[in-house]
Amino acid sequence: MASTAQTVLFHTGDYTGYPYRIPAIATAKNGDLIALSDIRPCGNDIGYGRVDILMRTSRDNGATWSYPTTVLAGTGNPGNDCGYGDACLVADSERDELLLVCCAGDVPYWSSKIGHTQRIVSTHATRDARTGRWQWCQEPIDLTSMVFEGLLQNRINGLFMGSGRICQSRKVKVGDYYRVYGALCTHGGNFVIYSDDFGRTWQLLGSPTQSPAPRGDEPKCEELPDGSVLLSSRKDHGRYFNIFSYSDTRTGAGQWATPVATDEVAGGIKNQGRATDGEILLLHVRECATNRPTILVLQSIPAGPNRSNVTIYWKELRTPADYDTPQHFAENWPGSYQVSHTGSAYSTMTLQHDKRIGFFYEEEPSYYQMVYLPLTLETITQGKYSVQ
Repeated sequence: MASTAQTVLFHTGDYTGYPYRIPAIATAKNGDLIALSDIRPCGNDIGYGRVDILMRTSRDNGATWSYPTTVLAGTGNPGNDCGYGDACLVADSERDELLLVCCAGDVPYWSSKIGHTQRIVSTHATRDARTGRWQWCQEPIDLTSMVFEGLLQNRINGLFMGSGRICQSRKVKVGDYYRVYGALCTHGGNFVIYSDDFGRTWQLLGSPTQSPAPRGDEPKCEELPDGSVLLSSRKDHGRYFNIFSYSDTRTGAGQWATPVATDEVAGGIKNQGRATDGEILLLHVRECATNRPTILVLQSIPAGPNRSNVTIYWKELRTPADYDTPQHFAENWPGSYQVSHTGSAYSTMTLQHDKRIGFFYEEEPSYYQMVYLPLTLETITQGKYSVQ
């Protein structure tokens, strides 16, 4: 196992008898950690029966955790509320507010057809200042028509937002909130949507007729130092990277470059065998030897073979030339840290208030335990960098 400091937050094989899958984690403005997981009474994905989303929170940087509570409960019956799962999460940088987007309904992703698709829904939470508890809206907002019809013009049969971490901009603010980005996995490749009102309404970044990663699978987004948007997408043997450059940030105008496969460029990320969802995270750091400020980007996926040996890969963005094109961004990832030494799959991460990386991932035995592990950046980079 990776470390004695790890905590199993959701234990497949516990008293419920149900499996847990799909990690999501965020750091709230007040420092709380919020961790989400599917619990699957149906034993499978959305569309096969009842799936719920559970939450645990920590007020002390992961030292202790609350008991699990239910955020969204599926009925297990035919209909839009049959199940809820594959959560992605963001905590607003200025308010004690959370946004969760997830799959819903009674149709599996690959069985979706126009007029009868897997649903996409969202819900919000605010923190009660008196009790410190997070209170979720009673009814989720159904985004299905807005996304399928309004943004993608009914060109796509099925889609969902990549689970784990929703990216919030550090630079772009139009209205009351900093912009958030959600990356979509669809039957027609990846697309990216954005929201300027913290997930209540969404717009498309780019064209509905041209995917920024036509062969991409489960995707994530991150904001690059110049404000452009990075797409990181699941593929066998590595990732697809692409970059959206704004011509007008307020209106969202701009264009995507050409996607690049990391296993096809010099020094790019390569893994062995079956891909999974992973996480991309940009950090402002210092080089330990010189105290020089710089920027580091982390990408987590299983190193393999197949679904095993989850690893965090890292690269310094020393100058704009390191990320001005998808190819330059994909090249020359010099470092890695192996988190898991056994069967392991989906992973995500968040920067905690104590400057550690809260890493949340799936690991065997029992397919899977939902494991939280706090890591220092010095550990991940073998002493080369520390968080500012």
